[in-house]
Amino acid sequence: MSEIKGQQDFTTGASGYNAQEFQIQQALRRINTAEPVRVVSVQPGAVGPVGMVSVQPLVNLVTGAGDGMAQSELFQLPYLRIQGGENAVIVDPKPGDVGLAVYAMRDTEGVKANRDGKPANPGSARTYSKSDGFYLGGFLNAAPKRYVMVDDTGITLDDGQGGKLELKGGKLTITAPAGIESTSPTEVHHTPSLVFGDGDGATATMNADMRINGSVESSGDQVAGGISQTGHTHTGVEPGSGSTGKPQ
Repeated sequence: MSEIKGQQDFTTGASGYNAQEFQIQQALRRINTAEPVRVVSVQPGAVGPVGMVSVQPLVNLVTGAGDGMAQSELFQLPYLRIQGGENAVIVDPKPGDVGLAVYAMRDTEGVKANRDGKPANPGSARTYSKSDGFYLGGFLNAAPKRYVMVDDTGITLDDGQGGKLELKGGKLTITAPAGIESTSPTEVHHTPSLVFGDGDGATATMNADMRINGSVESSGDQVAGGISQTGHTHTGVEPGSGSTGKPQ
């Protein structure tokens, strides 16, 4: 008896029922639903419309002899973006990402080409085809370097280079090793206490005129125009009601 290979077995042709069941199973196997894939290339949307990816299915086909055979690369799959109206969180896929390709039940070429959200006729009679795939990312990937994390402790934003913003317990903590730069016509702080510096040797520089509506208290000296407030002297000191000279 010759060895049986492929998807048939010894009972496939044993009866009409078995043969019919085999035919049904073969037809069902031509229905594509979803499968894990790896991103090969990306046409990023960036701040523009959502882009496309090319992907490589990760589950091999199997020949009748039981040998694995890689599937063909799939092209032009729109990828998922979290977006509502004109508001979006933009994190485009990268080559090497692992995700899930899902396949529509009808031909979607018209919908993809129009990009207007309006109904369109199918371009062909095909159904459950890998030509009508969409990419959902974020499965089986490595630990991120940059991230936004929301958990029971609060919200953390990390840039992967030492910069971090944490909002936890009602307190905002900003860590910026390379500094903080702000550009705005005005900046208002509604706070009863504002502290600058972190110990001895810290300095604050303001390249602008300053007006303070309140008293000023200093534990150290102030120097204006090169003249010390606590250590300056006056010329022309005379007894009586006369005025002294300018400080020096």
